[in-house]
Amino acid sequence: MSDPTKIRQIMQYALLVSGKNDDPYDRQLGPIHLVKYVYLADMEYAKRHDGQTYTGIDWKFHHFGPWSTEVFFQIEEALVPFGAERRSFPSKFSDDDCVRWHIDFNEAAYGRLRNELPSEIKHAVPGYVEKYRADTTSLLHFVYATRPMLHAAPGESLDFYVLVEPKMDKGEEYVPYMARLSNTKRKKLKQGMDEMRERFRQRMAEKTPEPYTARSIGKMDAVFEEGIAWLDGLAGDPFPEEGAIVHFSDEVWKSKSRSGDV
Repeated sequence: MSDPTKIRQIMQYALLVSGKNDDPYDRQLGPIHLVKYVYLADMEYAKRHDGQTYTGIDWKFHHFGPWSTEVFFQIEEALVPFGAERRSFPSKFSDDDCVRWHIDFNEAAYGRLRNELPSEIKHAVPGYVEKYRADTTSLLHFVYATRPMLHAAPGESLDFYVLVEPKMDKGEEYVPYMARLSNTKRKKLKQGMDEMRERFRQRMAEKTPEPYTARSIGKMDAVFEEGIAWLDGLAGDPFPEEGAIVHFSDEVWKSKSRSGDV
């Protein structure tokens, strides 16, 4: 069950943090930014609370990132009574107007929210807001690559338990690789390393570097270009430049290469 009060706290906090910026553009956040900052707050909280989010929202993989319709419809209820100003202007990409929210930084309100929010959120949200601000592209790239997103397919609910690091057995003490080897193997490994260093030293001593001149540099460039042309030739004829439609199996969303669990 989600908690509307907690959702509003995070949005108010994120908007107050953005109000600290010197650039007027960076002091404004749109709905997409506010939704993503609530998601990141939930993500940071879940890392230290066994995969449980702070707000209780059922986050979904929607289009290009995490999404919650509930958070989206909470924006106005959270920010209008808080004293935030709503601005709208024509969009270049759709018939709908763009919306931006702004509020002047207020130390008292900021301090109150910091006291109400868990430590994970009150420290993480300013870091994210100061890093991405209203940069929609960078923010979307980042949230799309977070672990809950990489373990889900479009339309699915996000599982925050994937953020929980496995607990190490305190009874097991880490033993360095070299300490695990027998004396004979350590001696053999050291001998091999010493021989390798000596061969390298001899090769370097035998080399007499040619002084760099305009002529030698030009000669090197020509050899380099010929080498690149030869390597390109090994690949065969270049691909024709034409349009194509590529189809991917739906299994790609749950592949280990995408989630990083390789």
